[in-house]
Amino acid sequence: MAYYLVLLSPSAYESFAGSLTFPAGRASALAALQRGDCLIAYLPALARWIGVLEVQAVHGRQVRVQPTVWLSLAQGVPLAHNRLWNALSFTRSRDPSMATAIPTLRTTLTPLSNADGALLASFLRAHAESGQETPYDQAAYQALLARRLTRNDGSNLIVAMPDLHDMHIEDLFYSNIEGRETVRVQALLAEAGAKMGYAIWIPHEDRPVVFREWRAKRRPMLDSLDGLNLDLLTRETLERFDMLWLQDSQIARAFEIEHSYSIYLGLLRIADLFSLQPQAATRVHLVAPDSRRERIFQEIARPCFSLMQPAPLRELVTYLSYEAVRDFAAQPLQPFGADRLDAFAEAVD
Repeated sequence: MAYYLVLLSPSAYESFAGSLTFPAGRASALAALQRGDCLIAYLPALARWIGVLEVQAVHGRQVRVQPTVWLSLAQGVPLAHNRLWNALSFTRSRDPSMATAIPTLRTTLTPLSNADGALLASFLRAHAESGQETPYDQAAYQALLARRLTRNDGSNLIVAMPDLHDMHIEDLFYSNIEGRETVRVQALLAEAGAKMGYAIWIPHEDRPVVFREWRAKRRPMLDSLDGLNLDLLTRETLERFDMLWLQDSQIARAFEIEHSYSIYLGLLRIADLFSLQPQAATRVHLVAPDSRRERIFQEIARPCFSLMQPAPLRELVTYLSYEAVRDFAAQPLQPFGADRLDAFAEAVD
């Protein structure tokens, strides 16, 4: 029996009915699942351990499970619970105030060690029997819950309507405290892409500040995207992305780094790209501080993005935290190894 971490959004927790659907980007992890494996469910929105699920069958991206422990929100075990925090290998040496930056808790279907998995499963079973509860902010949780929309064909979509006023205030706040850090992350991505052999595109207006952080003697920068076999409107849309990695005039990765502007603007740019090129195979990452993760996920769940063609926006992008970018950039980088970035990215659920 193997143990795996499973990340649940509030909507996935509320709608759970014996099966889970995972993003296509976790295909290799899904292929490794076996009947009897144990999934430890974690709810990042509340930073709580919430259940133990036994794998029954795997059908493509869908996994049928049998809950052996399924806790209410009030019963959920806080991540910073002393007995667990000090015992788990991926938390005990860390500051509890930095819980959102723990790499192990970044990607769903991350393998857990036998010791960590067995400890969590045993603790959660005992906790369920005790009936112990811990208060949580119910209003904040409800605000995170996405709304479910039933279309005329009977299919369900998850949508959300973030408050525009709150978004504006939040954007002003983050624009004042994170501008410099954003430039550092942009420079790290450029440096990592260059080390792997990719040509780099950064908008011309961003280059002076990025080059102050990325001080390499040789920068494989593209002066324009005219060499791409694209129509003018698509090319102009791509030129506005915060960064592109390219190989042989093909886009290997595209990045939108969210910071001082409204999150909504970057999402619109991505939606424009896929509207102009519905069959595009471009892999797009949204890069942002962990502090903005929930807001980004809410924005992606808006009806205009959930009803997009050829697929909802959440299926076309992945999320990269600033910490994930730093961890990736610290790894040994192989030529044209963009696929390694997927292990650091998080599906949008």
